Amino acid sequence: MLEAGRSLAEIGFASVAAADRRIAGVAAAGRAVKALVDGGASEIRLLLADGESLAPATRADIERLRGASTIEIVRGEGPAATLPSAWQVIRRTGKPSDGLVSRWLNRPFSQRISWALLQLFPSIRPIHITLFNALLALTLIPVLTFGGVWGLILGGILFHVASVLDGVDGEMARATWRTSASGATLDSIVDIATNLLFVSGLTINLALRDGGLIGWIGAWAVILSIVGGALIASRSRAGDRAIGFDLLKRREHRVTGPFDLIYWAVQTLTGRDCFAFLYMTLILVGLERVALYIYAGVGTIWLAYVVIVLALPRPKASPAIAPRIEPKLL
Repeated sequence: MLEAGRSLAEIGFASVAAADRRIAGVAAAGRAVKALVDGGASEIRLLLADGESLAPATRADIERLRGASTIEIVRGEGPAATLPSAWQVIRRTGKPSDGLVSRWLNRPFSQRISWALLQLFPSIRPIHITLFNALLALTLIPVLTFGGVWGLILGGILFHVASVLDGVDGEMARATWRTSASGATLDSIVDIATNLLFVSGLTINLALRDGGLIGWIGAWAVILSIVGGALIASRSRAGDRAIGFDLLKRREHRVTGPFDLIYWAVQTLTGRDCFAFLYMTLILVGLERVALYIYAGVGTIWLAYVVIVLALPRPKASPAIAPRIEPKLL
C-alpha cells in the first residue's frame, strides 16, 4: 500500500459498510488509517467504491487516529485493505510484564471478555470497565465483614474475579488505541484500593471470629499495602509517569543466575495475579488464616523489594534512534 519513499498512501473499501465495520471497537477505515500513519504516510486517500458518506463514529475514529496526516475521502477504487479479525486484535493485547497466573490463566479469560464486550458494545470504553472494577471492589468489605464463612468464600472468589477483570480495561485500551497516563493511574489506584479492601475485610472477618493475634497480623498486612502503594505512587510522580506496578517489573524474564532467579521469584509471587489466585484457593479449602499469614509474610518481602528497587539509581535516558516502522494493519 505505501511504497518506500512516498508520503501519499491510498486505501480502498468495496463499500461504506465495509469501511464502517467495527473491528474490536474501531471502524475498519480507522484501523487502516492508523496503520498507514504508523507506516509514515502524511497524506492518505480513502477510496470508497460506492461513494456514500461514512458513519459519524467512523469519521470520529479516523480523526482520532490520523495524527498529523491529512485525510481525503473520495469515490473510487484503490488497494483493498487487509484487516485482522477482532480476535486477532485482542490476542495481541497481552503485556510482556504479565505474571505466570496472568499469562496462563487470567489472560485467556480476560481477552475473551474484552472480545465479547467490544463485539456486543462497540462504543464501550476502558473507563467503563475500570469503574465497574471499582464498584466490585467496594462490595468486598460488606461481603467479607458480615458474610461469615460464605462471605469469606464469596470474597475470595470476587477478589480473583477482580484480578481477571483488571486486564480487560487495559486490553480494550490497547486494542482501540485509547491508552493514557490518567487511565493507567486510575486503574492502578483501583488495584491498590481492591487489595486494601480485600485484606481489610478478611482481617475484620477473622478478628471477629477468632480474636487473638490474627487481627494484628491483618493490620500489619494493611500497613504494608498502604506504605508500598504510597512509595510506588511517589516514585511515579517524581518520574512524571503514570502510577503503576509495572514500574517495578522487568520487561524480560530471562534467568541467567541466582540473583535473576530470586528477582524473578519475588516479582512473580508478589504479583497481584498470583496472590489473588492463591488466596482464593486457600479460602476455598478452608485455610483463610494461612492466606492472611501469607499475605503479611509476602507483603513484608514485597515492601523490602519495593524499597530496594526504588532506592536503586534510575538509569539515565539515552538518545534512542527511532526504528523504521513498516505499515501493518493492527
